[in-house]
Amino acid sequence: MTHKNEQTVAHHAADVVDNVADGIRSAAHTVRETAGRAVGAVGDKYGEAEQFARDSVKHGRARLRSWENSFEDSISENPKTSLLLAIALGALIGAWWKRK
Repeated sequence: MTHKNEQTVAHHAADVVDNVADGIRSAAHTVRETAGRAVGAVGDKYGEAEQFARDSVKHGRARLRSWENSFEDSISENPKTSLLLAIALGALIGAWWKRK
C-alpha cells in the first residue's frame, strides 16, 4: 500500500469512529430524555395515587361518622330496644365464647 492509500484508509477509519461516537452520543441523549420522561410520569402517577388515597380515606371517615351518628340517633330514639339488643348480643357472644 502506498502512503497516500494509508492516509485515506486512516481518514476513513477516523470518520467511521467519529460516526459511531456520534451515534453513541445521540443514543445516550435519547436514553437520558426517555428516562427523564419516565421519572416524570412515575412522579405524576405517584401524585395521583397519593391524592386518590387521601380522598378515599377522607370519604371513608365521612361515611364512618355518618354511620356513627345514625347509630347514636337510633340508640337515643329507642333506648329500651337498644338495651335488649345489647343484652341479647352479649348472651350470644358469651355462649359462643363458652363453647370454645
